[in-house]
Amino acid sequence: MQCVYMFQIHGGSRNKMNGLACYGKYFKENFELQFPGLTWAHFDTVNNAIGSVSTDDLSNARKLLIKQLIRKKVCRAKDGYHHIIFDGTGVCSYKNAPVDNAYYRTKNDTTTYYAYVLEAKLLTNDNMVLSVASEMLNNDNNEEFDKQDCEGKAFKRLAARIHEDFPRLPICIHLDGLYANGPVMDICEQYGWKYIITRKDGNLKKLDEQIIDKSSKEKKVFSYPVVVNPKGKNVIYGDASFCWVDGLTHQDHQFNYMEGLIPVYDPKQEATEFTKFAYITNLEIKDSAVDNDKLEKAVIARVECGRVRWKIENEGFNIQKNNGFNMEHKFVRNSIINLHKYYILLQIAHIITQLAIKSKVVSAFLAKDGRATVQLLWTMLMSVITVTLLDAEKLYAGRAKCQIRLE
Repeated sequence: MQCVYMFQIHGGSRNKMNGLACYGKYFKENFELQFPGLTWAHFDTVNNAIGSVSTDDLSNARKLLIKQLIRKKVCRAKDGYHHIIFDGTGVCSYKNAPVDNAYYRTKNDTTTYYAYVLEAKLLTNDNMVLSVASEMLNNDNNEEFDKQDCEGKAFKRLAARIHEDFPRLPICIHLDGLYANGPVMDICEQYGWKYIITRKDGNLKKLDEQIIDKSSKEKKVFSYPVVVNPKGKNVIYGDASFCWVDGLTHQDHQFNYMEGLIPVYDPKQEATEFTKFAYITNLEIKDSAVDNDKLEKAVIARVECGRVRWKIENEGFNIQKNNGFNMEHKFVRNSIINLHKYYILLQIAHIITQLAIKSKVVSAFLAKDGRATVQLLWTMLMSVITVTLLDAEKLYAGRAKCQIRLE
């Protein structure tokens, strides 16, 4: 709990937390008031305790938290599916080799060792991105780092674990162009998952021929007016182009193709530029949507659904690296397995933090004054728990009935 608390209050590092405990007037006392039965420990002791806990036990704690949120309908299915986004990111790098087979790269006679994780996050209707599972890439074969090969192997393990943990959950996974291949489609079909995979220019080149050859019954192309400067004072409209193609094939797999060419206004250039979003998917547009207007809206909705993949980077990794969680810090310097344990605890802390920020109480506080920010809130809370002794009676009053209600 002490480690999760470190991430929740944006403590930054084990050393800084020891400093807070030493020099924060009431920091230790307030921690023990907030968590009755726990005694504040030096973070070297905490680190030793984390080393003795298995990664599976920590992963199970995260799994149970997510299952409870799904069961309580905090995380609801969208269009019949729970959307899980997969992506990889670097956690940190080492000059000296960790004891447990990290991937490495050698350049100019200098070898760098990498802690790299493949992450799966559940996207909720409230735009939270909640960690479901993660896989730290482990270099058992003592090979140099190859992103495509390493992530591909990790995906098989991570997908198997998610299927084992959530066997009956209707899932649609979101993947980048790295995963546009037959083996990934095999896994999705085996587990009964839907997928939306980004198609980058140059990927699956033979699809272009199939798209051109499709008849008008199997291909829908249309334009739709959109606001290109949603934050501008004067509304500017532009035409977005969309395409939906049924029944494409690759390595004995059948799927559909969707594309959106979206206009975005650049105020500096005073010009509109277009951004292309293209995906392959085994999601269908039901035959009942034969009405042309309904069909177009269904295609637009599918493309918009594909575009949410960026949230794992912006709402997930970016916040965890740059907004106080300090994900890229070397919490452990000699073991990527133990570093992965800190990573999982960080994910649990971020889940709790997102729930708190989306709660009615915090949302009301932020809405009350346009100048109020989440960062300001954390700064105020840190001031309170550091220099003010909390009132135990008020703190414990009604604790048994405490709930987080989302806005």
